[in-house]
Amino acid sequence: MANFQSTSAAGSDLVRRPSWVVPARGSWQGISACAIVLAEDTGRVLVKQCVPADGTEPEWGTWTADVLAGQSPLQVAINTIAERCAYEGDLALSRLTPFSDARFFVQHNYVAVVPQEFEPRIDGCPGYQWCELDRLPQPLSPALAHLLDRSGSDVRAMADLYKGIHGLSATFDPLRFED
Repeated sequence: MANFQSTSAAGSDLVRRPSWVVPARGSWQGISACAIVLAEDTGRVLVKQCVPADGTEPEWGTWTADVLAGQSPLQVAINTIAERCAYEGDLALSRLTPFSDARFFVQHNYVAVVPQEFEPRIDGCPGYQWCELDRLPQPLSPALAHLLDRSGSDVRAMADLYKGIHGLSATFDPLRFED
């Protein structure tokens, strides 16, 4: 199971108050959890290619799962990355702006920061890529498009931050500061 740490105030609230769960009204509540995986060492994000249920052309997306009655979106996001990606390392989650539409569908969005790129399990999907945010393959899945539409600047800022830190650490010379 992935080691988890929340990095946002909203996410921390969810962790401190585990009673915040989806109320029981049937199995699927019209709520999903979507996490985009960001590698700290490169600032690149992980996307997978999937064929939509309607059989149209493959699209690129991220890992999304339904939030069932009695579950928290945060825990579903963590479990989805750990189980569907077969990821077992450290993981820091930051909550992004949720998306909702008129059909009572709510998508809780997260950035999952991992220390380095890894090879995910992609059962049922033709492939995956680690990409720069400005070079994502097309077309995007609706879930990923909504996430980037609502919170793309936040994800981009985090990716730029990690790329900058990684770039600085590669050129840092500690001996330069010795007497």
